[in-house]
Amino acid sequence: MSLRLGYVPTIVVSSPQAAELFLKTHDAVFASRPKSQASLYMTYGTKGIAFTEYGPYWRNVKRLCKSHVLNSSTIEYFEPFRREEVGLFVDSIKKAAAAHEVVDISKMAGNVIQSMACRMLFGENKDDEIDMKSLVKEALLLSGAFNIADYVPFFGAFDPQDHSNLSIQIFWLRLL
Repeated sequence: MSLRLGYVPTIVVSSPQAAELFLKTHDAVFASRPKSQASLYMTYGTKGIAFTEYGPYWRNVKRLCKSHVLNSSTIEYFEPFRREEVGLFVDSIKKAAAAHEVVDISKMAGNVIQSMACRMLFGENKDDEIDMKSLVKEALLLSGAFNIADYVPFFGAFDPQDHSNLSIQIFWLRLL
């Protein structure tokens, strides 16, 4: 069954057999995510690996990520950073246990992951003023929010819901 949401043709997959047909047989045809105003603004015109259309550019970006970011030598290079961060994590738990303090393990683990990611991506410790978890959460909310301009492009110029201007600019200002 198909229907149109504004100007966007939409296919409803309502059975496991139909899902298999779309996800396995015609995978390359339906591999790209739909373009949205949020993805255009937040990923430099959908140039990031998550929102770019499937094709030669996407395959090239994927190849570059695999060969330069996710290869074994890069992972080995960052091992001392990971060891140091985990060591600091364990030490802080030991100190809290010695002082008989309550510890929020999930918050501390999130901070460790943020610190490791910042050191690997930016080469420095995370800035305590920037809460990466809330920024990621905000980015997901902005990219998943309903925007009428994604379905009726005419409304994009007017931005009736103020998605493209205010919220995304605030996100980038907080990040940078």
